[in-house]
Amino acid sequence: MQTIAFYCDAQSIEQNALEQLQQYAQQPDVNKICAFTDIHFCAEKALPVGVAFQTTDHCYPLITGKDIGCGVMYLKVSKQYWLKPFNKQEHYRAFLLAHTRMTDDGLGGGNHFLSIEEDDDHIYLLCHTGTRDRGIALYQQCIQLTRDFSRQYGRSVDFVHRDFLSESFIRYYNDTLQYGYERRKQFCLKTLVFLQQANYLAAHKPAIPRDYPQRDYRQIDAQGVLHGTPYRLEDSMHNHLRWQTGSVIHRKGSTELVPGQTAVIPLSMSRGSLLVKATGAAADALYSCAHGAGRKLSRFDTMKYWKTVLKEKQRKAYRQQFSELLDRSGNFPNGYIQEFDFAYKEAGDILDHMPYLQEVTHTRPIVTVKYSEI
Repeated sequence: MQTIAFYCDAQSIEQNALEQLQQYAQQPDVNKICAFTDIHFCAEKALPVGVAFQTTDHCYPLITGKDIGCGVMYLKVSKQYWLKPFNKQEHYRAFLLAHTRMTDDGLGGGNHFLSIEEDDDHIYLLCHTGTRDRGIALYQQCIQLTRDFSRQYGRSVDFVHRDFLSESFIRYYNDTLQYGYERRKQFCLKTLVFLQQANYLAAHKPAIPRDYPQRDYRQIDAQGVLHGTPYRLEDSMHNHLRWQTGSVIHRKGSTELVPGQTAVIPLSMSRGSLLVKATGAAADALYSCAHGAGRKLSRFDTMKYWKTVLKEKQRKAYRQQFSELLDRSGNFPNGYIQEFDFAYKEAGDILDHMPYLQEVTHTRPIVTVKYSEI
């Protein structure tokens, strides 16, 4: 069995996730495997979420599940262009409606989101989403691929030899990852335009097309000036395979770190996000890190905690902070409750257990939208 590198408190890992991790460390051709602070059991697959591992001659294309190419992008704008505080009462519903028109297939459910956040100097537009239907179609191809290889191998296996992969398959896989990047880019840039139109960002408004939600923004540069507002985009994926010379890196719910670039680690809907950069020691962790704070409570237990443990005074505080999310009965949809801070681990664990991360900033949430109820 390969030695597992724990970038987390190994004693705190739930037993079923630890067993999954230990079993996977015995898989053929697994050379190195790392577990991060947000590791948790995955009922659908044999590998927990919050893990990265390296192979040489084989790859495991099913470990990501259907959400292939999922990641988080941020768009940063200097506060010198920010004109006024966001008025939730006036513009939350408009923002909610606008984001449904920005792409054909939306953000997706679960913990996918589109948010506006801030620190002392900048406004950040964050998008967490994946490849949606295209990722599902690719996953179906991966299932067939492993079946075909299993017949050649002589027994049912969940891996594929690199020589069995065609150039067209790897090209399509990488194109799908690019598609996820472009979807996040559309959301971030169009949210920028929404804020320009609503007079939150200084801009040259006559240049803004009225049908901007339907326009194609994929070819716009990752850094530049749009309608008079300078911006910068950066992206990080956490659910994919990377074919490299002599190895394959697998990431299942673990953020890819690119030297010199900033990656986003969302903490919770009420705590904002941690932006980090990697130091040289990140190579030992396969240039990977946690992709979130990690759940402290399951979605079921979160609802139970909300109803039976939190005091009414605490629930009232959430209602005041996120009044725009309440339904007509004055209640939160379950999907929002499940993303509040008490359901997630403390942010300090991330930097304590992954010392190769350098904190760039810790954002504060302004407003968040989610696509669907959970």
